[in-house]
Amino acid sequence: MMAAVTAARAGAAVTIYEHRSEAGRKLLMTGNGKCNLTNTRMGMSYYYCDSEDGKQIVRTVLAQFDEVRSLSFFHEIGLLTYDRDGYVYPQSEQAVTVRDVLLRECLFCGVNFRYDTDVYPLLRREETTGRFVIGKERYDRLILACGGKSERQTGSDGSGYELAKRFGHRILTPLPALVSLYTDEPDWQSMAGVRAKARVRLFVEGRTAGEADGELQMTAQGISGIPVLELSRIAVHAIHEGKRVEAEICFLNGRERVQIEALLQRMLARGHAEEWESPSDMLQTRLTGTVNSKILSFILRRICNDMERLHNGRPDEDRLAAAVAQQLFSCRIPINGHGKLEHAQVTSGGVLFDEVTEKLESRLCEGLFFAGEMLDVDGICGGYNLQWAWSSGYAAGLCAAEK
Repeated sequence: MMAAVTAARAGAAVTIYEHRSEAGRKLLMTGNGKCNLTNTRMGMSYYYCDSEDGKQIVRTVLAQFDEVRSLSFFHEIGLLTYDRDGYVYPQSEQAVTVRDVLLRECLFCGVNFRYDTDVYPLLRREETTGRFVIGKERYDRLILACGGKSERQTGSDGSGYELAKRFGHRILTPLPALVSLYTDEPDWQSMAGVRAKARVRLFVEGRTAGEADGELQMTAQGISGIPVLELSRIAVHAIHEGKRVEAEICFLNGRERVQIEALLQRMLARGHAEEWESPSDMLQTRLTGTVNSKILSFILRRICNDMERLHNGRPDEDRLAAAVAQQLFSCRIPINGHGKLEHAQVTSGGVLFDEVTEKLESRLCEGLFFAGEMLDVDGICGGYNLQWAWSSGYAAGLCAAEK
């Protein structure tokens, strides 16, 4: 829709072919239905791309139509927004508002829509004229902005990649990004449903590969939440390369470990003389108040499995306190899987930047352009992927119309 508005404003006659019954369905799911449409903190450090040439193209495209111009555009077409610590949302807090103002602007600019149309069997290119033919219609320029393969229920089913291949393009294997990570750590499912402020550090083959802070969500299968989503691309690629991946969780991010260990020692020494049925029950009672009870139970069971001395006589408070603190600050678990591509928020991979220009035109097929998630670039959480949609749509739409 951004490409269509931009091209139409530049004087082109534009038609959008949509294989579903409505446009912009994926937009409705962004920001938990509130649509975090951009971020005032912008830069290449928030984006992943698998080639140096690609990073330069992404940098150029983002600079041409940055977050400031994007917000100016949306304000111009009637969308009120607000900024929350750099994250920009519509004032309505409804993603449908963003979709609807874009649709309204498309119609105002004279953009035609063809809904419920499967382009794949209809699209070809005339050898004599170089024009693109869809059924009985002929076009001078074609923009493929079909999305990736994530959240396929919205229409992003990977069909755009097949269209790109028809014109000779190679596709870097699509993999999930912004997705949950799985672990086979024993008893992990006991923490399902727990949320906690934490720092997550990712290790690949024993070396630090990234870290992120935020609200961590424990699931029956593993971990999720914004810090995990931001690191998931690294983990997914490493897993698919057969590398060993681990996550280290700090459940007390921002606290001083020395102070916490001293607190644990005091609490362990304040126990009663009564006998307890199991060491973990005793410790659970004495250490309640530190973290979520399910997290504490998981950590204590982990420790008790490794410290047989707990079963004989009075426990060693100092060593126990050190062991608990170690787990609270550095709980390391193996990562051996991830959510499916169709459940991911974004697709990693796509059309190679080696085969497109800085204006997002194909180097293999003149007049063919790409925009959005079809290209081999993906951003972290926070409005960065939508900013790429606005920026790349503008770049492709403008150049297509100018030519």
